[in-house]
Amino acid sequence: MTSVERYEQELKQSDVDHHTPTAGAMTCHIIANLLIHSLKIGQAKLFAQGPAALFLAQYGSQWVGHEQTVFADLNRLLVNNGESIPTTTDQFKQFTMLEEDGASKYDPGDDQLFGLVKDFDTQTLFITKAIALAQQASWPELAMTLGELLAWIKEQIALAQRFLGHDLRTGLYTEEDDDDF
Repeated sequence: MTSVERYEQELKQSDVDHHTPTAGAMTCHIIANLLIHSLKIGQAKLFAQGPAALFLAQYGSQWVGHEQTVFADLNRLLVNNGESIPTTTDQFKQFTMLEEDGASKYDPGDDQLFGLVKDFDTQTLFITKAIALAQQASWPELAMTLGELLAWIKEQIALAQRFLGHDLRTGLYTEEDDDDF
């Protein structure tokens, strides 16, 4: 089988897995979200002004570093278990559920920081679903890795929400917001 045929086969299987969904497929969304979120954090670190700039100067690099570490860990974990992972820009665009807008770099700093918090919150939806799927699939190491990511993200949400002067869930997703997820 040629490399092109193998890749086409991978894409077909990925499409099937994403419509099922499987723990691996849901984790691919998480991987894509981590990459895009890292880029968005970097953008906010460069362009945010005001007190949010100081917050991002203190925490932004830690956020990016942690997300990149988990990104690499999840990629290895999936590949070591025979799962496909996103490896092309098109796949990352297809699988991410985070929205990008180049104009947002000119938003007030607090708005940029809150946008990152909302992205963290969006990630929790996929992580929670992937944990449940990993548990159903008897894949404890994936469930554990995702559980640690979930706990870390919730800590970052709480930290940033306190900085912004918000209650913990102010402006974030609630089940009443979307019955389709």
